[in-house]
Amino acid sequence: MFNIDPYMAILRVCQFIVLLTFHEWGHAKSANMLGDPTAEDEGRMSFNPAVHIDIIGTIILPLLGTLFGGAFFGWAKPVPVNPYNLKNPKRDLMIIAAAGPIMNILCTIVILGVTQLLKVTIGFPESGSAAQYQIYRILLLQSGLISIFLAVFNMLPLFPLDGFSVVYGLLPWRQAQAFARLRPYGMIILMCIIFVPELLHLPNPVFWFIGTASYGIFDLIATLVGLR
Repeated sequence: MFNIDPYMAILRVCQFIVLLTFHEWGHAKSANMLGDPTAEDEGRMSFNPAVHIDIIGTIILPLLGTLFGGAFFGWAKPVPVNPYNLKNPKRDLMIIAAAGPIMNILCTIVILGVTQLLKVTIGFPESGSAAQYQIYRILLLQSGLISIFLAVFNMLPLFPLDGFSVVYGLLPWRQAQAFARLRPYGMIILMCIIFVPELLHLPNPVFWFIGTASYGIFDLIATLVGLR
């Protein structure tokens, strides 16, 4: 049985694609600023979602996860980075990796800030119609929450997620080399985290943590912009 109607599933995936586009642009822009023009040369430093979309990771899996109530996750095409163009590859790769989640946090700040501005200036959505309330709840609040989820999920310290490069960059050289040995197993571990609890009908502590952290950061931003 579907967990959500197809129209809502398509809308959520569209929100995911837009927010993932900002995420990938953050990677590409930071790489360019640090001296690596590879992403720009390949047309990836763009707000055009089409250049970032991976059919399976950006559309099919998020759509199926939304429709059937499973884990909502996905990915875009990796932004190409040539570490030989970077002055300090270990540090710069960490910055490039962190730029994606930071961009998503900034997106949520902008979304909730605009929502608060509308609330203060025109009484949105309390004094508006039912349609305005749906825009408020589904388009604005849901987009802000998806953006935070993207940031938190990608900070898990597993390859190929951004958190792996961030942790690698923060560790001293010897510990970083030891941590790097986990790289070949990152995708296997990630797939086990996502699917094994689902298959065994067990609670997923990692997704519980992601959800708790996401809602916590979302509420903090909402409070800071005056929406709470």
